[in-house]
Amino acid sequence: MNTQKVLIFTTGFGDGHNSAARNVRDAFASHDAISPEVHDTYAEVSPRTAKVLQFGYNLSIQRVPISWKAIFWIYDKTPLFDWMMPTLGKLEAALQRLLDEKKPSAVVTTYPVYNYLIHRLMEQGKVPRCPSFMVVTDSIVINRVWNRAPADWVLVANDSTRDAMVRGGVEPTKIRVLGFPVSPRFETLAQQPLPAGPPWKILYLPSGSRHGVASVVRGLTSLPGIQLTVVTGRHQHLHAFLKRLDVPVGAFRLLGWVDNMPELLTENHLFIGKAGGAIVQETLAIARPMIISHVVAGQEEGNVKLLANLQAGTLATTPEAILGAVKHAMLDQGGAEWKRWRENLLRVSHPAAARETAEFIVNKVK
Repeated sequence: MNTQKVLIFTTGFGDGHNSAARNVRDAFASHDAISPEVHDTYAEVSPRTAKVLQFGYNLSIQRVPISWKAIFWIYDKTPLFDWMMPTLGKLEAALQRLLDEKKPSAVVTTYPVYNYLIHRLMEQGKVPRCPSFMVVTDSIVINRVWNRAPADWVLVANDSTRDAMVRGGVEPTKIRVLGFPVSPRFETLAQQPLPAGPPWKILYLPSGSRHGVASVVRGLTSLPGIQLTVVTGRHQHLHAFLKRLDVPVGAFRLLGWVDNMPELLTENHLFIGKAGGAIVQETLAIARPMIISHVVAGQEEGNVKLLANLQAGTLATTPEAILGAVKHAMLDQGGAEWKRWRENLLRVSHPAAARETAEFIVNKVK
């Protein structure tokens, strides 16, 4: 059997790019004729620089969000990205070596910077031509760096994002609405029955200050009929802090780094957390309403709009607002608001997006 190589390019700036890349790769597992590889070429070429930039990105979105909003605006409204292109020679050379060595049947990107460089290499005849697919990991609020990125096919999560990109100048015939490629595990998990309730089960991924997180945990654990799980991820200091929190032992379940988020979302009725591109799309895939507790200005604002348009959750960025939203949605009138959110999500839930994305790519490279 002639195996076709598909190269998937991602980056570590935010979870959405990497999540989409891994999930598309995993969805190719059912296609024996496809051999997918995921590459973070930027980190491979300049690991130290990549770590510094990732640290700066995480610091800005967590501690100085206005700085990231300014950066997002500059890239969207000025030609700064065009001016930076000449500084990417090292990255372009690495892409040239990789593409020339692997000779892929297709390239998939989840980060638009790669598209400019790969397109230029193909136009100049430095690497073999092949179809290019760009998976857009943002929703509704789309930076011009995405809109201007050259690709044969532009794969977006929803109709609103398609419309935004058309307004941004993208050729409509290139765009396909296939859903955000969440983990293929969601396709099976979505068939499981909803957890029994009450008690209402809430999954909380905290962000922000320790004081604010503590207030949320204290408040939620004091509510009747609420069962809380807190996941701190890589935030070890926050994890240690919450272990010492002055609430009764066993009042909530505390987890650190986990690799079973699809299963955790399935086990709960409601998610509280940051408006990251991947996690918002995962809650949509499994039809679990969300309370957005933190928003990174710029790309994540589109996720807030998406949730509002769907009427499938709400924005609450203070401990008081979060507790008020939980009470209103889950404790008033037998959880009528939560049920309305859930029904709205069921109309748009698309857990098979990764498989359908992989199938679309396979059909184009045959």
